[in-house]
Amino acid sequence: MWSLIIVSHILMFISLVMLFFTSIRGHFIHSELNFMTLAPLSIIAIMVYVFTQSLIFFLIITINKQIKSLINDHSINIKNDNYITYKKQMHIHTSLNLLYITTLSILLGAVHTGLMNIYIHQILFIIGVLHYLYVIKIQYFCFKEISKIIVRVNDVI
Repeated sequence: MWSLIIVSHILMFISLVMLFFTSIRGHFIHSELNFMTLAPLSIIAIMVYVFTQSLIFFLIITINKQIKSLINDHSINIKNDNYITYKKQMHIHTSLNLLYITTLSILLGAVHTGLMNIYIHQILFIIGVLHYLYVIKIQYFCFKEISKIIVRVNDVI
């Protein structure tokens, strides 16, 4: 479990760097014949981002179930209001950011066909990456509170 938490932190950093780099560099490449094509790095960045966020959702839900199971099995009374607050914020903001970034990745096709201005898409994507920074902060504090709870449960058991 701890290895997955460490891997998720590394993937958060990698996906942030990749998304930031692709939003600054741009998602499209102009070919020699003046055709606009999608940069392969943009697709890879979004795939890494989606995988990372799915892994984090999986970890939070699984760890939460394990903690509740241990608390119920050993009749332990551990309250942590910070964890509940961070968990709610993490679920809401991660879901919204995942929906926002994946919608923008689908809208890359609209930019490619000329239905959406490339600069508007670029600005919206940068806003999504900035919100992702906030999501990473919430996820970090959520993992931190989980670690505290696990230590408290282990001490009691």
